[in-house]
Amino acid sequence: MKRILLAAVLTGSLLLLSACDAPCTEDVLQDKLEEVSAKMQEIVESGDMGKLMSIAAYSQKLNKLRDVNKDNLEPACEAVDELLAELDNL
Repeated sequence: MKRILLAAVLTGSLLLLSACDAPCTEDVLQDKLEEVSAKMQEIVESGDMGKLMSIAAYSQKLNKLRDVNKDNLEPACEAVDELLAELDNL
């Protein structure tokens, strides 16, 4: 189960990163996504089933971001900031 969740997290992150072509903001968004991925990896490694179930919902949120408007990445950055805050509260 851990591998499936990790794969979902990484897939969502990669899909979002591949959709980003903004020259300047892309780097900021990429850094934030790497932070999300690291936090999710920590949760997977902890083996805490309650937290593991929560990450499934977060993975779905990441997947929704792949349709981000490449000309305006601000909503995606805000969504990732919210996701980071939620992960911090787990």
